[in-house]
Amino acid sequence: MWLLIGAFFSALTVILVKFYDNKHNNLFLLGVFLSECSLIYSYVQLLKMDNILTQFSLVKIIAILLVAIPSILFSWTKLTTSKSLGILFGAIAIYLLK
Repeated sequence: MWLLIGAFFSALTVILVKFYDNKHNNLFLLGVFLSECSLIYSYVQLLKMDNILTQFSLVKIIAILLVAIPSILFSWTKLTTSKSLGILFGAIAIYLLK
């Protein structure tokens, strides 16, 4: 459960920063702060579990996908072959860091 919560807040932070960059509304910065606080709490909960390296790697891989999918759907970025390979190799690299 904390794995998904951590991935959600990790992705939400990036998305809120993107919204702030487009709209310059300070409420998005408040959302970023709250999201980061929740992310830190979920990391603390993950530290209490066994196999933390695998858990952290999975959080980051899921967060990459949670940021990439809305970015493509809302046309913030166009998915190209190089970006697809970057997402794939980034996820593999994070997994291999464990």
